Amino acid sequence: MHILPLSSVLVTVATMWTTLASGAEQPASNPVKQPWIWPLPQHWDRGQKTLDASHIGFDYDHHNPILKKAIKRYTKDVFYLKDEYPMIPYNWTTTDRSLGGALRSLNIVLDHPDDTHLDLDTDESYELTIPHGSGRGTIKAKNVFGALHALETLSQIIQWSPVHRRHVIPNAPWSIKDYPKYAYRGLLLDTARHYYPKDDIKKVIDTMSANKFNTLHWHMLDSTSFPFQSKAYPQLSEKGAYSPKHVYSPGDLEEIVQFAKERGVRVIPEVEAPGHATSWGFGMPDIVSCLNVVPYTGYTVQPPSGQLNIASNKTKQVVHKIIDEFAELFPDSMFHASGDEVVYDCWTNDTTVAKHLKDNDMTIQELFSDFVTEMQDHIRSKNKTVITWQESILEYNLSLPLDTVVQVWVGSSGVKAVTEKGYRTIVSSQDYLYLDLDHTNFESRIWPRASALAHTLWSGYENPQGEKLTSDDAILRLLPWRERMLLRGTMAAPLNQGYCTRNPLDCFQPLS
Repeated sequence: MHILPLSSVLVTVATMWTTLASGAEQPASNPVKQPWIWPLPQHWDRGQKTLDASHIGFDYDHHNPILKKAIKRYTKDVFYLKDEYPMIPYNWTTTDRSLGGALRSLNIVLDHPDDTHLDLDTDESYELTIPHGSGRGTIKAKNVFGALHALETLSQIIQWSPVHRRHVIPNAPWSIKDYPKYAYRGLLLDTARHYYPKDDIKKVIDTMSANKFNTLHWHMLDSTSFPFQSKAYPQLSEKGAYSPKHVYSPGDLEEIVQFAKERGVRVIPEVEAPGHATSWGFGMPDIVSCLNVVPYTGYTVQPPSGQLNIASNKTKQVVHKIIDEFAELFPDSMFHASGDEVVYDCWTNDTTVAKHLKDNDMTIQELFSDFVTEMQDHIRSKNKTVITWQESILEYNLSLPLDTVVQVWVGSSGVKAVTEKGYRTIVSSQDYLYLDLDHTNFESRIWPRASALAHTLWSGYENPQGEKLTSDDAILRLLPWRERMLLRGTMAAPLNQGYCTRNPLDCFQPLS
């Protein structure tokens, strides 16, 4: 799977002017030829009727708690948002000015209503049907997670009408059949270098779900801090976290995992080992080599220095116990074992490691390989699929089982090299997808940048008819989607000045 920017080709579109009833605003023109739905559904068809959507009820004959909570959440917080003076008014010339009926209810049909299994193999497809007049709409899905996506799509179809003074569904009837192009659509959040309060993590997950991401990769531990409050080794966070305030309890983790599941988002943990381990050493100095050496040059790729002592049985015992705790708190079938950015000189300059190598007639490469193998085998013993960073395969040349998933982050060429070796890969190239942020600026840095990636991962590069999905069309839908994210409380960054938001063709010229 290659992830590249949305392609740019020349597109000819007809300009349609939209005015509100008052006529007091600047004219605004957004000649989008596709629905204001992000990401774009795989199959969609719409008409020209306008329906009253101010009182939609939901019917279903099962008692799935995730669905029940989602309907309550969308009805209370999402469906009926109102902006009297939007930066981008909806193009009301595409739908009837008069109301042609009302959508009073939606019938939700799940093939497997009791199935709440969320993993890589979860079927996220759904169908959404809205009639052309008064009547009942339908949501069909294999399970509750497909239904969640249908509710999100419905929320983006509903518009506030300043003429009718109510929420309406324009362009009825609607017929949507939708499913994701890629099963893994993820975002990595590093809460070790920058601590994120629990509510901020939930905010990230909420907006991920709105953009139809389905995986949060939680990079919780690193050289800079150890915020996890381990029951087995409480001294690790007591000494390794930034402060008693900057920690996550097991209860916090369970709460976040459940919050994410209720929004169709998996949470995959990462145990950073054996590199980037300084923070482990603050609480247990005997399991870390080259702990906080100054100057750090030659011992680590970035300060502070410190790698787990891979010759110590105690180190293995501690790491395996942390894995046990994570495996219980994170039920996902995948587990990230890290394995990146180690510096061999850190170990060869450790007298205990050097003695172990000499006594056992081993090379540092062999010792490193043994440590990684034992660690990953322990993860597999918990019925987890191991994920590792690309260095393990492409730089350290470790022989790992082919069921290992390799995450490529340094450039894009590694994708081909990894897949040619027979491994599955997660693509997260730093050339395009690496952001440095903290809890003070995370929303404006992540969104709407990640929304563009979400679109590609869900909708692909072309529709099922083989027509390319171009950036020229996408930008016209991304502009109103950014405005809707703002309305929902996500402080997404602007794509350009306000005038360009209202009149994108004046600013975003198609490439010839």
